[in-house]
This record gives sequence, C-alpha cells and structure tokens, in this order.
Amino acid sequence: MKSPCELIVWHLLPAIRSELAKAIKKERFTQKEIAEKLGITPAAVSQYMSEKRGHDIEFPDNIKEMIKALAKRIVEEDLSEFVIMQEICVICLEARKSEILCGIHRKVEPEIPVKCDYWGKIEKCMGVH
Repeated sequence: MKSPCELIVWHLLPAIRSELAKAIKKERFTQKEIAEKLGITPAAVSQYMSEKRGHDIEFPDNIKEMIKALAKRIVEEDLSEFVIMQEICVICLEARKSEILCGIHRKVEPEIPVKCDYWGKIEKCMGVH
C-alpha cells in the first residue's frame, strides 16, 4: 500500500512545482532559469511544461492563488532556494488540508476507507490547526 507521504512525493510536490514553473514561464523565464530558481533540473521543468509530470491534480482556488503569489515573489524578489522551499512547504500543508490527496489515494489504493481520517490525525502530530 502506498503511504500518504509517497503521494506527496509522487503527486503533490510535482503538481505544485509544475504550476509554479508554468507561472514563472509566463514571465518569459527560460526553462534553465526556472530550474535554477526552483533548484530542480531543466529536464524536470521540461516535463512540467509538457505535462508529462505534475498534471494530475486540480488545485482549489486558494492553492492556485498561493502558487501564483509565490511565483510572483520568485520573479520579483531574489528569493533563495531555502525560502522557496519553505513557501512550497506551506502550500503543501494547505493542499493536504484540502483533502486533495484523498481522491488520489483512493485511485491508487481502492481499499482506502471512505471515512479515512489520516490527515486529521497527522495534523495533530504536526501541530497544524
């Protein structure tokens, strides 16, 4: 069985990075520049742009706005990779609260119960409210 943490690595983070890369690309940055800003490879950026990776999640509006705001900051400010990582973590936490991963988890693991409360339990462990 896939753990929710695997879903974050395989689905959520690539989807966030994909949206971020696309938003930065709109500002006429090259794939190489985007890769340098995000601390990923140009090949990963290419996969995000061609929707070979990171395209299987439709974010709710609040998450889309968080990603756009981070992209704007990346374009306008000289954010370090560390700051970008911190901001991506905030977006990831917010996305997890929206239960985006629950639908994906049920697709890859049909035996996940309908009344799964995994994220509620994990939020208590992490101190997220």
